[in-house]
Amino acid sequence: MKRIITFILAVCTFTLVACGSNRYVLTEKTFFLVMTNVQYYPEQYVGKDFEYDCFTYSLKDIGGREYTCGVRKCSAGYGCTCGQDTIIGFILDYDGYIPEPVNQSGEDNFKTWVHLKGKISSANKTDIKIYAYKDGNVDYNTVETISFLTFDIETIEKINDYSQLSFYVTK
Repeated sequence: MKRIITFILAVCTFTLVACGSNRYVLTEKTFFLVMTNVQYYPEQYVGKDFEYDCFTYSLKDIGGREYTCGVRKCSAGYGCTCGQDTIIGFILDYDGYIPEPVNQSGEDNFKTWVHLKGKISSANKTDIKIYAYKDGNVDYNTVETISFLTFDIETIEKINDYSQLSFYVTK
């Protein structure tokens, strides 16, 4: 009975978050689901307020251009065709200081964590061409494209106690 009630509450919570809300507060349980939905249906989220925790990530395209992103790591299948796990999140747009990434490729929680508030101002995605990974190494013969929306930051706070956060999110 407890599992049924928990399931019903989770479905109701997602329904309220996903259907017409003007504000989205992503949690550990909703991050992957909401972010995946945002990537597939961005026009539904333009102009909506978002609040979420992520780590900063520097992404360099094959031409050398760098992008600062706010991401979480997720299972292969979204945004990645190389079969390796990938990242999900936004390109960050902010006039102020964004803390530099730390240990961004490490397989642990030691990252530069931030709490972001802001909006998605456009459904237009930026396609970033990157080299693929194969067996843990960069494969300079294979190019992939990752598409990101841009997140306009209103406020950013560095998170010092990230013990309750997980860099890897799944359904």
